[in-house]
Amino acid sequence: MKTIAAYTPEDTSHTKLQASPEGLKHFVDSGFGLTTHWGLYALGNSSNEWSYFNERIPYATYRKRMEKFNPTRFNADEWGDLLLEIGAKFFFITSKHHDGFCLYDTQYTDFNVMNSAFKRDIVGELATALHERGIAFHFYYSLIDWTQKDYRTDWEKYVEFYQNQVRELCTNYGPIAGFVFDGYWPRNVLEGPDEEDYFRARGSWDLAGTYDLIHSLQPNAVITNNSHILPLKGEDYQVCELDLPGENTTGFNTTEIGTIPIASWWNLNVGWSYQPWQHKLRNANDMFDIYKETRKRNGIFMLNVGPRPFGDIHPHEQFVLRELGDLIRKDKV
Repeated sequence: MKTIAAYTPEDTSHTKLQASPEGLKHFVDSGFGLTTHWGLYALGNSSNEWSYFNERIPYATYRKRMEKFNPTRFNADEWGDLLLEIGAKFFFITSKHHDGFCLYDTQYTDFNVMNSAFKRDIVGELATALHERGIAFHFYYSLIDWTQKDYRTDWEKYVEFYQNQVRELCTNYGPIAGFVFDGYWPRNVLEGPDEEDYFRARGSWDLAGTYDLIHSLQPNAVITNNSHILPLKGEDYQVCELDLPGENTTGFNTTEIGTIPIASWWNLNVGWSYQPWQHKLRNANDMFDIYKETRKRNGIFMLNVGPRPFGDIHPHEQFVLRELGDLIRKDKV
C-alpha cells in the first residue's frame, strides 16, 4: 500500500450524535492510558499482528492456533493493579484485530476465545476488574476482517455482522468509555491482487450508523478512527499513530490538526504485538519525553504493549511501565 495526498472520505455528515461533554472531558483529563494488541498472532514465531496476511497463512491452518491459545497466566486483577501502579486512567484492548479472532464471547462467529483452549471471556474479566478500580475501558475494533467470509462475498451482510458485534460490545460489558476503529485508510492505494483481496472495502462502512449506534448505547464513549486523516463527524478525537500531534515522521499520518482533542499513540516495544525475536524496549526516560511533549501540545498519551501468549505482560515491559509511571507521578508533584 502507498499513501496519497488526495482522497474522498466516507460521508458521515448525517451523523446525529457525539460523545457526551462529560465523557469527552473525562477522556481529555485522563492524560495517559495503556493499550494492548493481543490475539492468536502472539503464538507466531515471526512477523507480527499482520502475520495472517504477511505470511498468507491458510485460514484452516491459522484457526488451529485456537487449540494452543491457553493464556493460563492471564489475571485481569493483576492487569488492573498494574494500571493503577503506573497511573494509567484508561485501557483498551483489541477486541478483534484484522485476523477476525475475537477476545470476547460473541454470538456472531465461532472464531473467538470461548472456542479456544482457554474458554474464558478475556474482555468480560477485564471489564469487571477495571470497573472495580475506576479505570475507563475502551475497545479497539478492526473494520477489516480477513477471515469472515461475508467480508469478501456479501458486503451488506458483513456491515450488519460488524455492527452487531459493536452492539454486543456496547451492551454486554457495562459502561464503555470509548472505541478505536482501524482498517479504514482512505488515503491508501492498494497495490496488487493480494492487497485488493485483503484490504479493499466492497462498499460503504456505514460509519455514521456505527458511530450513532455507539453513542446511543454508550453516551459517554469517545470514538476515534485510526484513519490518518482529519476526524469525520461522529468521531470525538483524533489519533496520531507513532507520531506527535502535527507531525508525520512515519509518512502515513496527517500533519493537519482538527478542532477536537488529539491523542498520540506509541508502542513500548518493537511493533504492536508480542515479538520475542526482536524484543527491544524504549526506555522510560525516552517515553517520558514523548509523554511531556504530547501533553505540551494538549494531547492524550497512549502507550501500547503486547501481552505474551502465556497471558501476562512481559516483566521487562512491566518494569519500564512502572518507571514511566513514577516519572509521570513526580512530574505532577
